[in-house]
Amino acid sequence: MKLLECLRIYAKKLLPLFICCLVLILILKQTQLFEWLLSLYHSFVPVFGGIVIALFLQPFIDKLKRHCSTKLSVFIVYTAIIIFLLVFAIGMIPLLYHQLMDFVTILPSWIARLEDFLDHYHIAFGNIEDFKNKYMQEGYVLVIDSLKTTMSTFTDYGIAFFTAFFLSLDLDYWKRSAKKLWKDYKRYANFYHTMSNIVYQYLCGTLLDLLFITLSVGVVLYIFDFPNAILYAIILALLNLFPYIGATLGLILIAIAGALSYKEFPWLAFGIVWCIQQLESNIIQPLIFNHTMNVRPILSFIFIFIGEALFGVVGVILSPIFASIAQIAIRSYLHAKTSDQLGEWEDIWQDFDEVMKEEKTNAYRK
Repeated sequence: MKLLECLRIYAKKLLPLFICCLVLILILKQTQLFEWLLSLYHSFVPVFGGIVIALFLQPFIDKLKRHCSTKLSVFIVYTAIIIFLLVFAIGMIPLLYHQLMDFVTILPSWIARLEDFLDHYHIAFGNIEDFKNKYMQEGYVLVIDSLKTTMSTFTDYGIAFFTAFFLSLDLDYWKRSAKKLWKDYKRYANFYHTMSNIVYQYLCGTLLDLLFITLSVGVVLYIFDFPNAILYAIILALLNLFPYIGATLGLILIAIAGALSYKEFPWLAFGIVWCIQQLESNIIQPLIFNHTMNVRPILSFIFIFIGEALFGVVGVILSPIFASIAQIAIRSYLHAKTSDQLGEWEDIWQDFDEVMKEEKTNAYRK
């Protein structure tokens, strides 16, 4: 009953806002201003992207500012990002391209083995030739369209990168301006620095976690002569970012690749990969983060669509990271509301639901 009452209260508050937005959109469409505002929004996307990039990179700049000037710190961080992207493009992209081409080469043999399996167990699947011609072709079209969408964003986010560079250079100016404009400047500054610190720790920890899974699984699959071992290891590491189902999907992928690549299923390799996943989730990740992220499912679901809209396929892959950062932002803001001190990793993971319950209990007692 309490839940229904809360939903009713929130519905009453949100319904007028929803109706006003709907009426506003209808008016804008009738006056032919909607498309103009939409194009204006798209023109500002690089600016919004620059703000986000500057926010993500600020923790690294703050660490360097302890040893050198602000401008030099900004130059070092942004130059390091450019070098990293160039090294990745030169080193990893050709490797992944060859792995993908190898996968395309062996795909017909996998389909042939699948046909033999269906025939052996007398499983009716209709006309498998139509299936191959239709769904494989549509799959290629989908991948190509997604890649086009991703490539079309490179120019915008190249502009966003340089926007972030100039924002980082002038951060002290923006801080002074905010101090004059907002009365709660200290609270927002506390929130910003807390979130920057936690995001820095999270990004470093996530990178270490991804490297551990990629290297360990890649070595195991290479030893057992899996085709395209590095490609599968990278996919498994990225799938592990997705809560609840990611690790299971990764194991299913390894199982399918093993079943179609070998005459006898490679149980030993599969078991070792499973053990690596258990080691990562139960020992390595808690050691890195000191606290499991436990991202809310609704945030993961929402950021899949946001990531796809902003970055295409890359955004979908990185959506768990975006969702984790959003949860860090929420908890950092709650910490800033309840404390005047900068928050550390352990501070923002307090159970605020329990705090709220305790406050309600104390209020009822009074």
